[in-house]
Amino acid sequence: MDKQEQKKQYLSAYLLQEAKIERLKRMIDKNPANEKLYKEYIEKSQKIRTEIEEKISAVDDELLSELLFQKYVFGHTLEQVGYIINYSKRQTERLHRKALEKLIL
Repeated sequence: MDKQEQKKQYLSAYLLQEAKIERLKRMIDKNPANEKLYKEYIEKSQKIRTEIEEKISAVDDELLSELLFQKYVFGHTLEQVGYIINYSKRQTERLHRKALEKLIL
């Protein structure tokens, strides 16, 4: 797996953690006896999300940082991101590659 793919996979963990947190909250309702354990898992997932947000914020170009937030935190497609940041889909794809290059893991 190349660096770009590793970074995409890392960033994609954000939405996965969001889904996991929602599932764990429902698990607390279904199985209150394990509430403490589920809350520990929720806390770990929240830490992963915070770490990803911090790494995206650390990208030294505001446009590229926003592109990463829109794509990986809000789950928009690159076409939707292009519309949001007012760039063509092709230019958004180029900016996405550049943003991944600037992302430091």
